[in-house]
Amino acid sequence: MSNPVNRSLRANAEIDQLFRIAESRHLNEAEYQQYLALIPENVEQVAAAKEIMSVELEVVTKTVRQVLTVYPFAKFHELPRDKCTRDVSYVSAYATHSMLLADPDWFRDKLLIWFKTILQAFSYPGREERNMDSVADKSSYPEITAFADSLPKPRRAIYETYARLLKNYQEVLSPKAFALMQPHLQLAVDILASE
Repeated sequence: MSNPVNRSLRANAEIDQLFRIAESRHLNEAEYQQYLALIPENVEQVAAAKEIMSVELEVVTKTVRQVLTVYPFAKFHELPRDKCTRDVSYVSAYATHSMLLADPDWFRDKLLIWFKTILQAFSYPGREERNMDSVADKSSYPEITAFADSLPKPRRAIYETYARLLKNYQEVLSPKAFALMQPHLQLAVDILASE
């Protein structure tokens, strides 16, 4: 088997059109077949994308629950669970597209810079200490919480959300799928919570 494509596929007109049609969502089975017909050496990327898609709801739900457990969004924002779930799902889908396109610059330009501006326009609340005995989430990933605490208050919840998304995917994805996805998820963490 030949090596998978490691250069951006954005310049390929057929691939570009495929991803324009699938904007904001994962590819469907027919689209994966079309992708593989054009880039047959990327079977591992397609397998990883399908694995991500199969666990995305579980991972996004867990991430949102963890964040809403310690950040009191409901006191300050309308429909926080729905909006967080939507936003985190978009980042997950676009990160998957970025992996399939072998193009982190596309991800940065297509979603992350714009989305960072939107997220950072909100005045997110700081962490609210609650009785966490029934929820093990606070002790999960203490390094994330510690780093979040070093950031300015409005960026803490953003960092913690997307750093937890990355870690939660790491817990459930196969090592091969996570290795393909990790750089794209890390890019989301780095850009969305940056100055």
